[in-house]
Amino acid sequence: MIDLYTDIVPKKLGASKAFQEAALLLTENGIHTIIANEQGLEPGYLDDMNHMLESRVVPLRVMPGGRVPISERFIQESRGNFQTINDNNKYMLLHISHQEKPVYMESLIYELQLDQLVPIISEPERHPYFLEHKEELYKLVKQGALVQISSDSIIGIHGKKVKQAAFEFLEHNLAHVVASGVTLTNYKKYSLPKAYKQIEKAYGASKVDMLMENAVAIVDGKGVQTLPPERVKKAKFLGLF
Repeated sequence: MIDLYTDIVPKKLGASKAFQEAALLLTENGIHTIIANEQGLEPGYLDDMNHMLESRVVPLRVMPGGRVPISERFIQESRGNFQTINDNNKYMLLHISHQEKPVYMESLIYELQLDQLVPIISEPERHPYFLEHKEELYKLVKQGALVQISSDSIIGIHGKKVKQAAFEFLEHNLAHVVASGVTLTNYKKYSLPKAYKQIEKAYGASKVDMLMENAVAIVDGKGVQTLPPERVKKAKFLGLF
């Protein structure tokens, strides 16, 4: 499996022991590739981490990417220097501050698409704006944005309301990939495999296959599988909450 959003790569080599332990646990959970948050890292740092894992026979690849914090002035401030997943110049994982009301998203997505980039909105099920305005997420997906939801949200770590929203987005084809956001402080409770099991129970193995295959396609810079998005009209409890 691939985990498209993690934050377990330490900023300093002094924390490499904890990273090795986390990396080993992820491989024991079926993970072979992670996208690491590379903000603040020196050039070549991820290569060093991969060499270290290889020398210790830990079968995990660490690839560049991570979430990109955005704002209304993101396009102007980036000046065309966009951080993409696996440096493939195609997919960007976007983080919207929970303090922001992202009414600028349609315009921002349009600008990114002009640069041949595919935006992936990270964890909208946790964002107050999208929890209250699910119609807005539908519009953005209709426009061509993809959505990543959190495995912690799926298993209920962030509360009942967030879990309900995550399943609503899955049911209405408003979610295209699942990732963990795992850190060095919570890796022992790694949730991605558990989330896939809950999704399979609710929607069948084909849904899980699509989500996993989309993660591979995103890393490779290829097209993902999508289904026509549907509006979330009202809460459905699905017997899961």
